[in-house]
Amino acid sequence: MSLFITDSAQPERIRPPSPPAVFGLPVRTLNIAAHWLSPATGALLAAEIGRNPANLHLHVQRISLWKSLCDEHELGAAVVDLCLTLGTHGLDLRKRMLLRYRQALMRVGLVEFLERSLLVGADRHDPQVARPGVILARPVAGRRQFLRLTRPSRQA
Repeated sequence: MSLFITDSAQPERIRPPSPPAVFGLPVRTLNIAAHWLSPATGALLAAEIGRNPANLHLHVQRISLWKSLCDEHELGAAVVDLCLTLGTHGLDLRKRMLLRYRQALMRVGLVEFLERSLLVGADRHDPQVARPGVILARPVAGRRQFLRLTRPSRQA
């Protein structure tokens, strides 16, 4: 390992390497390495998903992490966040997650909701997804009713 970094355009310029980031995960695998298995890593992944919800890799890493830590409530929240991100897309992935983690999701009371939302997609405004750990939910109490503007009538 080199202790210094040289600039190929200016070989006389030598600079020390920057230290690794303390907040990032240096892996691109779907499973989290054993030395990163902690609730702090789960919080990091949740924050990253909040900033970039379309990154499915982070979602699967978060699900894998909570499964490894045997935390069913956080696992359920991670699966719900994945389903909220996918919407009506990714039916096969949503079915696979539901089948793979069915027992854990059943114990936290999410199987019926996820089965019901398989074809139509999960709604982020549904109050049932407002659970601790779900970061993409925006629950609304009551009915969501949007008004549309009408064109003013022409009077001659």
